[in-house]
Amino acid sequence: MRSILRKLNQGVELGREEYQQLMDYATYLMLKSPESYAVFYEQYANQLYRDYFTVIPRFQQDWDNLINYLLEHPQTLHLLEINPLPIQEFPKGLHPYLQYTFKQQADSQVLQKLLKSLTRSVPNMDLLPRPHQGEIVYKYEDDNSGKEIGLRYHFERLARYSFITRLQTYRYLTQNKAVVDKFEYIDGDRLGGIFTNKEKSIYYFVYLSENDPMKAQNACRVLNIAFYS
Repeated sequence: MRSILRKLNQGVELGREEYQQLMDYATYLMLKSPESYAVFYEQYANQLYRDYFTVIPRFQQDWDNLINYLLEHPQTLHLLEINPLPIQEFPKGLHPYLQYTFKQQADSQVLQKLLKSLTRSVPNMDLLPRPHQGEIVYKYEDDNSGKEIGLRYHFERLARYSFITRLQTYRYLTQNKAVVDKFEYIDGDRLGGIFTNKEKSIYYFVYLSENDPMKAQNACRVLNIAFYS
């Protein structure tokens, strides 16, 4: 791992296997040594996003987990307007993220702005696909989850949303990379998504837990705000 970190510090591009070893190491630190992971995050999070289009979370549960919780429990939205925030009313796993966010004024303001965008776009949180049962399914070309750098972690972030049942890569955009990444409505139980890394754009399907056009359109709005606002 020292040689991989040395290459990262020197700005030398990592190969796929080295990249995967680095991500496995980051996951290990997050689970086994939160203090060491905090140092890793501060040192490398921006670089991993800039050079490898990989978003690593600051905490085990963060923005996406909070949004998913609020979607499932919309009655708790008002808690975020209370000062000081009654953190104990939220699931324990979210406490580190909320404690950090509401101590950082700039982060708190961004969160409030995004939440307002969310409630404007989806005023009735009940009109979303129900939480799925069982494990989410991942399908990649050639059954190779590590084929495209950053894609696996993009999918793992999407998997935090309980109305998603399956994520499946479909095709590459062969002409040029996409101008913007986005989600789009396809039909009542399926959305389309685009993920772009430094080399190419990949189109994929997002399968939902119900077949309902209105709920699917709301889910599409939620994901676009959560990922791209």
